[in-house]
Amino acid sequence: MNCVDFSTLLASCIHDLKNEMGILISKMDEIAHAATDHNKTEMEQLLLQGKNVNDHLVQLLVLYRINESQYYPYFAETDIQVFLDETLAHFYPLFAQKHITLTVNCPKDLYWHLDSDLMRGAIGNIMHNLYAHARSNVTIAARTDNQALVIQIKDDGPGYPDEMLQPACHHQKKFSFKSSNTGLGLYFSEIAAQLHCNYDKKGHIALSNNGINGGGCVTVVLP
Repeated sequence: MNCVDFSTLLASCIHDLKNEMGILISKMDEIAHAATDHNKTEMEQLLLQGKNVNDHLVQLLVLYRINESQYYPYFAETDIQVFLDETLAHFYPLFAQKHITLTVNCPKDLYWHLDSDLMRGAIGNIMHNLYAHARSNVTIAARTDNQALVIQIKDDGPGYPDEMLQPACHHQKKFSFKSSNTGLGLYFSEIAAQLHCNYDKKGHIALSNNGINGGGCVTVVLP
């Protein structure tokens, strides 16, 4: 009996699931556009969750390709204000439905070399998490500091639990069957940041509870 390469088999299954999820998302999008005001809000929330699942499937495939040395980041000079506008575009109406205000502070002349697809996935993960935990305010600020791009995202939610703030947690995430939280989103975001290198410097992500009124704060640093 031939030995099965489980990682390749898993990647193939994820690819099929991603395609099927894409069909479901397309159908949900059609229904959301035709729905009444009340049902439209519910459908848009379902659509967000569907896109979140699809994003996780894509991220799993990217992580597989990285592990197999089949993924090569594409770095290009990027207008950070435009990048943030495009990344956050579909979150604005959804956050507004929950009465959560999104505020973005970014200089108009800020450009940086990055893989926009990787970082769009990384920022998207953070925003999906904030959709569930922020109470009323989220601020996103971009700047340069010590020859690095810094994107800081703060919220007014309950903050991160102590175990997530421990350095060791960045290597081995806890998972919960009760909450269905595997830590995949944050893990992908960390890997995406680390793939951004400049000589001996690597990108990274830091968590703290220095957000709004003691809420969470995610700092993304890209050299």
